[in-house]
Amino acid sequence: MMLRLIQNELYKMVRLKKLYIFMAILAVHAWLTAYFYNAGGEWKSVIVVPNGQSLPLTLLNSMAQFMIVFIPIYVADMITSEVNSGTLKLSLLCPVRRIEWLCAKIVSLFAFLVVLLAFSIAAEYVIGTLAFGWGEQTIYADTLYSQTEGVWLTLRLAFSMLLPYMACGMIVIIVALSATNISAAIGLSIGLLTAAQYLNIVDTLKPYSIVNQMYFFHESIHQANIAAILQNVVVLAGYLIVSYFISAIMIKKRDFIL
Repeated sequence: MMLRLIQNELYKMVRLKKLYIFMAILAVHAWLTAYFYNAGGEWKSVIVVPNGQSLPLTLLNSMAQFMIVFIPIYVADMITSEVNSGTLKLSLLCPVRRIEWLCAKIVSLFAFLVVLLAFSIAAEYVIGTLAFGWGEQTIYADTLYSQTEGVWLTLRLAFSMLLPYMACGMIVIIVALSATNISAAIGLSIGLLTAAQYLNIVDTLKPYSIVNQMYFFHESIHQANIAAILQNVVVLAGYLIVSYFISAIMIKKRDFIL
């Protein structure tokens, strides 16, 4: 039954129009970045070395600003809409445990993030190559890499961001389970994530900001700073575990069958 639930969630994800709208937004962002670079001006400082190899790494930080919006929209559509529309009631009429339903939603969120990350990398490679050519080397953080090293670095750093993105998504799931409608779920989630950015003001609290992790977690991976990596992983694991248990308690105790 669990496998069927996951298959159903993945099928719904593939059919969701919002997924393709998000993809289009990411592609347009990459295209506009390349366009304005060629147009000159202050955009010259955004791309250090204009080539297709380097563009995905150049735009890796900016991915977080989209995920802060995309994740709440997707989770609200996936959970809040189902709870409020009565679809959850139909699911629970079958031999489906609530915790299985929750786990299937978490798997769907993970798949959603993987698809967006994979698409953004592919689109940025294509757009960067069309705009600037493939280039001879990849540059990141003032370091030159061969073509093979650059591709591996891009994939490694990009997909390492799944951890902070999933931690963010788990926090949003709590909000989505609590919200009375989709608009409230999206608004509260984005507001919460926006407020979390103010933790960056205090240096001692900065590492505990989920938004800070979404922007900069990959940098600790790149620097291979073991102490920083361990600290960040522990923080993110804490978010994941605590959020999961809170969500599990909520879905077990609350009467969602309206």
